[in-house]
Amino acid sequence: MSWLARLTAPFAGARQALASRPYRIYFIGQIPHVQGIWLHRVAAGWLIYEMTGSPAWLGAIGFAMSAPSLLLSPIAGAMCDRIGPRRTSMLATAGGMSVIALTTLLTFIGVMTPVLLFTLVTLLAVCIAFEFPARQALVPALLPRDVLTEGMAMNWAVFNVAFFTGPLIAGVLLTLGGPQLGFAAAICTYLWMTVALFRIPAAEPRLNSIRFGGLWRDIAEGIAYTRRHPVIPWIIGLQVAASLLVRPYIDLMPGFAVEVFNRGEQGLATLLAASGIGALIFSVLLTMYSRERWLVHTFTAGMIGSAAMLLIFTTIDNFWLGVACLVLVGGFATTTGIANATLIQQYVDATYRGRVVSLNMACQVGSPALGALTLGWCAEFVGLQIAIGAGAAIVVLVTTLSVRTLFVRRRQVAPPT
Repeated sequence: MSWLARLTAPFAGARQALASRPYRIYFIGQIPHVQGIWLHRVAAGWLIYEMTGSPAWLGAIGFAMSAPSLLLSPIAGAMCDRIGPRRTSMLATAGGMSVIALTTLLTFIGVMTPVLLFTLVTLLAVCIAFEFPARQALVPALLPRDVLTEGMAMNWAVFNVAFFTGPLIAGVLLTLGGPQLGFAAAICTYLWMTVALFRIPAAEPRLNSIRFGGLWRDIAEGIAYTRRHPVIPWIIGLQVAASLLVRPYIDLMPGFAVEVFNRGEQGLATLLAASGIGALIFSVLLTMYSRERWLVHTFTAGMIGSAAMLLIFTTIDNFWLGVACLVLVGGFATTTGIANATLIQQYVDATYRGRVVSLNMACQVGSPALGALTLGWCAEFVGLQIAIGAGAAIVVLVTTLSVRTLFVRRRQVAPPT
């Protein structure tokens, strides 16, 4: 084997995934789209803190960004099974683009208020509640099963590139033109994703043949299947703990940048970018070296690692030490997310894929909303560091106590072929 072949061997799975034209179109389409998600998120967080100076309002915006997923993602999963994940994604992405356009206009003309921003963020989150699980359910249809792990890791790698570059770009845009410039850039990225989804060939049911009767029965069947499964409820349950008590650090980071480290917009961008750098590095490593048989180990290690490093972060008041901690927080957190998404895709029966993936997304995306609201409220009384640190300590304890049970249940079932 030549030196070049040996050097590129770890990326063989990624090359095979990109050899699929539909997946390649999807992959290229989401590169700018996930940038736009973070551009909007950072701009909205900074705008609300600029208007109010309140950690509670930061938590409220974090809640608005994710809460609709708790209620609507199960409906989105059932809709995907009826009208197709590609069509669901296209409609939701176009709707989100319209909401961001209105947000940009109102911010630009100077009539934005905290309540109005909260309302608009909630509307965008409704669109995301349909879009995100639909796009996740679409991926297995674009890839061979033997490269699904690599494909999911690549998806997360792209997301975490945006986690790194998005805050950096957002910081520049905040400096050049304020939050409205970040919102305007997000509109363009949503348009790019809509065009990519339109180009993906997909066999979907005709709209005039769709019947919406029995939708709630479909949702109930998906919930019942998930509850009966030996492994999936434990994977989702532990992910809920991480999403509820660890992930909200992203939404509350403007408070750390200002109150703990005495930094401004660029300090916020640096802290978020540090988390993104770690997430990107770990995503690439998982793309190169992930193995199906080690996914449960990877999942639990990511849970404990992210919570433990976040706990350490909350005890630090030195900015650059905090940056170093967030590199590992972001890396371990994205490890958890990749392993979670891949395990769900591997263990779920194809008949229930859309509904189970949507339930998982509801928990993974929606739980940080409750966490941000709760931790933001608690931070008003005990401070950001104590509130976030207590949540991280709980996750370490819960995961440690659950590891043995998860491994025992995993041996009770084999992934469907």
